[in-house]
Amino acid sequence: MKKYFRIALIIGSIILAIIIISPFMLGPFEEPHNRFFEVNYKPPGKERVIFISWAGCPIGASLSWPLYFALEKYGNISYYNWHSDPSDSFPFTPGLIFTNYSSSSINASFVYLYNESLTGNFHNKTVSGNLVTDGLKELKSDLPLPYYQMAEKYTTKDWISGGYFSTSADSVQPHHINTIIIISGYSGTYILNGELYSPSLINGDTHSHLMEDGQNLTYIHDACKEINQYLNKAE
Repeated sequence: MKKYFRIALIIGSIILAIIIISPFMLGPFEEPHNRFFEVNYKPPGKERVIFISWAGCPIGASLSWPLYFALEKYGNISYYNWHSDPSDSFPFTPGLIFTNYSSSSINASFVYLYNESLTGNFHNKTVSGNLVTDGLKELKSDLPLPYYQMAEKYTTKDWISGGYFSTSADSVQPHHINTIIIISGYSGTYILNGELYSPSLINGDTHSHLMEDGQNLTYIHDACKEINQYLNKAE
């Protein structure tokens, strides 16, 4: 009996060790999460910003504020007030849905793939296959090929850090294309897959307060500063 106990103890120790060290072992094979990272692409033309999200995404809602404050310095941005899915873990997180942007120096695109409850596309048309497949179809029709390929690669092909052998699209339930930001210019291209600050920090706040005082909130100020940093690096 003691022999079997020792064997079980050894096996258990091995499994525990694997669990502890697996994030470090997987690191070189995973893409960064919640921070910008550089990819090998330098586009022609003026600098581009591409925001990919969905209407009910709390991360998209949280990112809309620093992105708004960063982009408004370079042009005119149109938007309307919205909020995240009421049934999400961060319900009614206040955010902005961007509709248009005009600037002499930056070409900004905003692609919303799904409706507030992930039951259809942005215009509430029922998805024909599954959310990932339909999201990719929408991206392919809306984005130049190099940017579509980036979005496809970093959300549906490459493992995401902390996902344990999962892509970012497969690490959320239901599986869907998640929120990303692409900043691209003559000097390089940078991608953010995930959040810059937790949506919990603005959950329950109001649009009017965030619009008036958002830049003075540390987490939004720091996120805006980071976006501006990569706008300058890509320029």
